[in-house]
Amino acid sequence: MNIFERIGCFLIGWNPNILKECGEASQRQFRKLLSAISIMMILWGTIGYCCAERYIGIQTLIPKLAIAIVFMFIILCVERVIILTVGKATMMAAMRIALALCMALLGSSIFDQIIFSNDIQQAIQDHREDVIQQTINKRLAIYDADMRKINASIDTLNVKNEALYRDLADNPTSVITTISTSEQVAGTDANGNVRKVKVHNVNKTVVPNPRAEQAKGNEQQLKIYNQQLETLRNNKKDIDKNTRAEIQARPTGFIEELEATLQVISDSWISLVFYVILFLFLTFLELFVLTIKMGDNKCDYELIVEHQLNLKKNMIANTENRFSKMAV
Repeated sequence: MNIFERIGCFLIGWNPNILKECGEASQRQFRKLLSAISIMMILWGTIGYCCAERYIGIQTLIPKLAIAIVFMFIILCVERVIILTVGKATMMAAMRIALALCMALLGSSIFDQIIFSNDIQQAIQDHREDVIQQTINKRLAIYDADMRKINASIDTLNVKNEALYRDLADNPTSVITTISTSEQVAGTDANGNVRKVKVHNVNKTVVPNPRAEQAKGNEQQLKIYNQQLETLRNNKKDIDKNTRAEIQARPTGFIEELEATLQVISDSWISLVFYVILFLFLTFLELFVLTIKMGDNKCDYELIVEHQLNLKKNMIANTENRFSKMAV
């Protein structure tokens, strides 16, 4: 047995020592299984490579090859579960069929996103244009609401200031009256004691109307409101450009491409037929190993393995019976 056959036995999990004693039927079965598993490894290695480049964002060669090898190793392990099963396994076959459908759906989705890449990009652009318009409308509504609030505050302050300025025009100054009390000597009484009386002093001071400071504070607040209003107006002018640049700069995700793929497929019966053909092609490829393994005719390699299993079962059963008799 040469080195390539030993590598093939390692891949599918067969014992090379048993295989070299088998006939041509086992050799043919060996080649069929090796071909099927090689096709699946190459297929899923390609899917892993494309997935690493498009969705994981890996650009260098070695990490992409590493991801591809991981995908190949996973599919190898899955297929070896079927190949190394001894006898019939109906439940395992059902699980493998369900897994094949899921893997075919995943693989066809990735391949379609590569094959229909130009159409998908156009669908993504159309979708993003809708998102841009919706986002612009929402942001314009927010800007308009903020501007209405500021204008309402400005109008309120203007009304207050008009009333203050009218009052200041009528009363530019205010008179502040202060009253102080002091005691003064008013002579002496009959006994010669000093007699004091309380004197009330009234002082009037003319000062500027204190409402002038309030009007000044309102003017400062009006300047702040006007600055905020001008900033909102400038931002509103650039909202289309800024929103468009922001959304267009977003990286394309798997879900976004998947939605665009579904739109492209559903919009044209030609693309739908192509997708169905690709899906069935991948499904049948996934079931290659299962159909080879679950066929009616068994090769002598499988018969030898089952024969060894039956011998071991009989040996264990005889040993248990012998120990049971000795115990009695």
